[in-house]
Amino acid sequence: MTGASDGNSRGTDISDSASDLTRMTDAGPEALAAYYDKWAESYDADLPKMGYDAPKRAAAIMVEHGVPFDAPVLDAGCGTGLTGLELSKAGYSDITGIDLSLESLQAAEAKGVYRHLKKRDMNQTLAFGDNGFAAVQCIGTLTYVREIKQLFSEFCRVVKRGGIVSFTQRDDLYDDAFIKAIQATTKARKWELISHSDPMPYLPNHADFADKKHIFYDVYRVK
Repeated sequence: MTGASDGNSRGTDISDSASDLTRMTDAGPEALAAYYDKWAESYDADLPKMGYDAPKRAAAIMVEHGVPFDAPVLDAGCGTGLTGLELSKAGYSDITGIDLSLESLQAAEAKGVYRHLKKRDMNQTLAFGDNGFAAVQCIGTLTYVREIKQLFSEFCRVVKRGGIVSFTQRDDLYDDAFIKAIQATTKARKWELISHSDPMPYLPNHADFADKKHIFYDVYRVK
């Protein structure tokens, strides 16, 4: 374990994988899958120590915007299932999760809150039919997606008209290219903005992120 004395955490112990998080921003799919496969065992313990509360906030967004509790929801980049667990606690019962890491998907399956779990690379097409979901959430995952414009288009394809697309992105990665992908999707009349949050805490107890990097919560309605 990595302790506070080595400067990788703020007053708490986190695993070596958690300490190495900043090194993965530019990782390719194979390296990324291997990293999260390794981290899966301690992930659920590490995230609360780092002050990560995005799954709970994301579930609240679904409730706030009136997504029916029995409607199918896609949890894109579900990881070990922390996001799906919060959706389930909020009352959602038809959740599909996708992720690149098989070990993470196995941990998600063990939580018993997903109807379906699939391995997917979100730089590729999502391999779901059109209009099959009432909403999609993508929390803490867009950091690793290179084909952002394509993914946004895919989200709008798999979510029915009037449905919700909710995602987070780090403020340091909310750059010109990311904004252009959003604007292109909007200009194509695939979605419309509902809300864009102020910068919110990301990992406030992780020394590499605390007071340096925040995240935005964006919500769009599919047209």
